Amino acid sequence: MNTQEAKFILSAYRPSGADTDDAAFKDALRMAGDDPALGAWFARSRAHDLAVAEKLREIAPPAGLRAAILAGARVSGTPKRDSFGWGWAAGLAAAAALVIGVYLSRAPVGEQTGSGAFAGFAIADMVNAKHGSTGEASTSLVAQLETPGAKMPRAESIDFDKLKETGCRTLNFAGHDVMEVCFARGGAEFHFYMMRRDGPVGSSVGREPSFLAQAVGAAAVWSDGRFNYALASKAGAEAIRGLL
Repeated sequence: MNTQEAKFILSAYRPSGADTDDAAFKDALRMAGDDPALGAWFARSRAHDLAVAEKLREIAPPAGLRAAILAGARVSGTPKRDSFGWGWAAGLAAAAALVIGVYLSRAPVGEQTGSGAFAGFAIADMVNAKHGSTGEASTSLVAQLETPGAKMPRAESIDFDKLKETGCRTLNFAGHDVMEVCFARGGAEFHFYMMRRDGPVGSSVGREPSFLAQAVGAAAVWSDGRFNYALASKAGAEAIRGLL
């Protein structure tokens, strides 16, 4: 399997992680874990799919649509159709396609790569990537994060450049370097992501934590004056909330 074939397979992977154990994705997922470039593409792809899904959830079906569809099914043997039945369903599908098209073509970069996308990126990386950092800076940060009762560090205690220079795991999200360290607290494993707060991506992540929960785990994202942060864990949103 080459990279293009893996991308073709992974493009059908549901961003919720529901396909993790599906044998059809096994080899492609392994490749994404072994190949940093493919892994970064996969994380961006899942984040994009999550953003589109969020937009679709904003479309509210008209009142009475379910009843109209069921009524249409009951009389499907007759040539006459309820004008509010399948026609409305087709119209709704067309509206959804239009929303997606407008969103992808006109939404500013920050909106496409905001809190939800950054959280999706963190969850996708947590589930599919290989982890591990080296260097004194990351070791010191992990020790701080693993201190019982400690809250997440503030910008003044993070030396982003030193983390990168000394071997902290580095990823790329929307063209921005992201540092990641893993730590354990209370029997659960957490993945902490840090990204400089600059450009449209930075301005789209709020100061207060926002959460994204999926079947495979959850993530919280927030920001301060210098960085955007994401904290992901398979232990779920409540475990994350206890550290913020």
